[in-house]
Amino acid sequence: MPISIVVPQLGESVAEGTVSKWLKQVGERVRKDEPLVEIQTDKINVELPSPAEGVLEAITVPEGTTVLVGTEIGVLGSLAADGAAAPAVSAAVAAPAPAMAAPVAVAPPSGAPAPAGAVPPVSAPAGGTVVPQAGGDSAREGNLSPAVRKLMREQDVAMSEIAAIRGTGLAGRVSRDDLLEYLKGRAAPAGVAPAGSPPASLAPTAAPASAAAPAPAAALPGFAPAAPAVPGGPREEVIPFSKVRKLIAENMVRAKHTAAHTHCFDETDMSAIVALRREWGPKLEAQGVHLTYMPFFIKAAVLALKEFPWVNGEVRGEAMVVKRYYNIGIAVGREEKGLIVPNLKDCDRKNLVQLASEVNDLAARARAERLRPEDIAGGTFSITNAGVYGALNSAPVINVPEVAILGVHKIAERPVARGGQVVVRPMMNVAIGFDHRVVDGELAVKFLRRVCELLERPELLWFYA
Repeated sequence: MPISIVVPQLGESVAEGTVSKWLKQVGERVRKDEPLVEIQTDKINVELPSPAEGVLEAITVPEGTTVLVGTEIGVLGSLAADGAAAPAVSAAVAAPAPAMAAPVAVAPPSGAPAPAGAVPPVSAPAGGTVVPQAGGDSAREGNLSPAVRKLMREQDVAMSEIAAIRGTGLAGRVSRDDLLEYLKGRAAPAGVAPAGSPPASLAPTAAPASAAAPAPAAALPGFAPAAPAVPGGPREEVIPFSKVRKLIAENMVRAKHTAAHTHCFDETDMSAIVALRREWGPKLEAQGVHLTYMPFFIKAAVLALKEFPWVNGEVRGEAMVVKRYYNIGIAVGREEKGLIVPNLKDCDRKNLVQLASEVNDLAARARAERLRPEDIAGGTFSITNAGVYGALNSAPVINVPEVAILGVHKIAERPVARGGQVVVRPMMNVAIGFDHRVVDGELAVKFLRRVCELLERPELLWFYA
């Protein structure tokens, strides 16, 4: 019996997804749980597994089409009695079922990547006729990130050169690293003018030595005069928001307009944690586990949350929901794709080594766009580490509907007073952003101080675990 393949619920507040890539073709045999199709949402890119063993009988929604959750996108047929793929239904290769309206491809916003194999963007005029849009250099440039376009301007790279570069980004998109690699091999050999240089007859001749401007008599050593500015195109660039950036903007505005954001700050001596990481880091690295500071932050936060349970909850209507499980979100930066906060489940049941392994896995999958819907759902408390970018302090925004977020920062050596003496210690500023509707200032201050105490005495992380 044919099985309908539908777009599942892909996370909280996600109502639609884009069929970015079919991993199987009509008529191909598919094993149960084998990746069948990639669906891209505003938050993540997921692979849908096949619900059963069979043959892909029909693709009813082509690549590049955005559909609502619950929409049928394909049909899985059963195998023949001898185990071979049953004949495909030729009439349903790419056309939607009669009961469905013909899907219209949604053109990605400027700056967003086009999925591999996507149908050309189309527009539907009032008469209902689908008219392909014009392509050309401007369409290709729209698929490039702002960072790539900026580098193109700086290095005078033409769109014709971009077309020859094999992109490693999503759907074959040319990334900044791809362009840098291309530019390494683009350097012209000695005696050969770079591409785009003017003919020798038009090139300016060198000024005679006598005409050269004398060096300033009082020039400071080590300082070279600034090169004159060279006009390089328009002074402003308009970059429309991508779907991800729109979602981030909406979430930030909602968070600021919903939660009564308040912050308090503290500092902690990281000497013991730094020493532990220095000792155990190489040992765990030999076992394939990279030890960062985040597992220590998670462990300290969980123990403090157990002591101050109101910090681990959410506002639901006119009620406060206190949660007795600890799904800790970690903010992961993804450069052009924007920040995302997946979470580790049941952190109170895991030791530091387990947390270290899961943090590495979660961050790697987030950057590779391989998160699952459950990775971004169900968080109870979040941690953001601005220290990896060199920040000494920050005021983090709450990941609503949670009621608090912990901000950790750069560990820097600075003089502090200890026992009447001034000593140098690796110190770190910490911050908590909290929703003052339900978390009072006294509670937030006590919670943050407890986190600092646990980080200064890491033996407590094991004693209370």
